[in-house]
Amino acid sequence: MNSLKLKIPPVIVVALVLVLMKVISLFTPASEWLASLPSGLPLLFVAIGAFVAVSGVVEFRRHKTTVNPMLTTEATALVSGGIYKITRNPMYLGMLLALVGGVFYWANVFTALGCLAFVFYMNRFQIEPEEEYLAGQFPDAFPEYMTKVRRWI
Repeated sequence: MNSLKLKIPPVIVVALVLVLMKVISLFTPASEWLASLPSGLPLLFVAIGAFVAVSGVVEFRRHKTTVNPMLTTEATALVSGGIYKITRNPMYLGMLLALVGGVFYWANVFTALGCLAFVFYMNRFQIEPEEEYLAGQFPDAFPEYMTKVRRWI
């Protein structure tokens, strides 16, 4: 399983999870209570997710460090300001919020399994290896940062 660490770009993971969620929606019944929610809710979650993710990218650019999660060795700064005061992983949180928008779009509670799969995969194969690298790269600052800011929210 270690062969999956930092191998699949997160955007590809999101695309695969969206396909999984669509397939789930085709084979499971819609949830009446989700269908009764305002029709703009999916778009709202996608918009909030995009804002959160872009906020993370902006902070990385401001600190002139790589936003490519596959290139952890090119991290030149520990970013802890802006949105990073709220979450250690705003780009992944933004992707998750967009996936939650998919749950509302398909009005199917079973599609939330895709969100859970995304969180599991990202924690295990993306975030944990990134955090391991950052702890080595910033041995004093990163552990302290981890005590102050949660991984997701």
